[in-house]
Amino acid sequence: MTSRWLRVAGWCLAAAIAVALVATVVTAFGPLPRAVLGGDADALSAADQIKARNDVRASLLQAVGGVLLVIGAITAWRQMLIGRRQHLLSRRTAITESFTKALDSLGDTNSAAVRLGGVYSLDRVADDDPAERDRVAEVLSAFVRENTAGGDEPSREVRGALQVLTHREWPRGLDLAGARLPSVRLPGARLTGARLRDADLSGANLSGAVLRDADLTGADLRKADLTGADLRAARLDGSKLSGARASVRTRWPEGFAPDGQGVLTP
Repeated sequence: MTSRWLRVAGWCLAAAIAVALVATVVTAFGPLPRAVLGGDADALSAADQIKARNDVRASLLQAVGGVLLVIGAITAWRQMLIGRRQHLLSRRTAITESFTKALDSLGDTNSAAVRLGGVYSLDRVADDDPAERDRVAEVLSAFVRENTAGGDEPSREVRGALQVLTHREWPRGLDLAGARLPSVRLPGARLTGARLRDADLSGANLSGAVLRDADLTGADLRKADLTGADLRAARLDGSKLSGARASVRTRWPEGFAPDGQGVLTP
């Protein structure tokens, strides 16, 4: 209702300005110049009176032209704002539709290809709208957790989701607590602040992975490849590391002794 009244008020104002401009132009060629000159016009010769009146008309028309330019600029600016709002609304609608379709695809029980398409659609949503990244991370993390609960080898779509989740940093980190990901290949994975409590990462390839501030409490990292991984400030209480491979480039939490945990370092 408010926007409707604003539009009506805008049209009324525009009509009033138009009437005032037309009236000004009409009077400029009528009695207005004589009224502006007043009694001084009688002291002028006929030629000077004509020149003075023309000067008054020219000044008035220039003023009208200036007002029209200002109105045109205001109108163009208003149209630009309206166009920008419409563009943002259309973009927002398109992103919402893409998100909804991706969720439908993830829930498809008949086709792994459709589910994989849903994974990559959410990746595009995260690229197009950073404000949606938290929701994308939450949905894909839940997808990974739910589809690895049995401890079987991760499916193609789960691996795709992991690749999407680990190729960028997420505002609130990832929640993969309890995920069963034995022998998964995630070299160079970006898992800063990830919640991996009680996750099964035995035999996983995490070479060069960034695991700073990650919660690996109780995680199974036996025989995992941790060469060059960054585990600074990670929580490793109760984690299993026997047989895990590390290197001189592997960064551990301050005060952590990997040798005492069965980690193999050249």
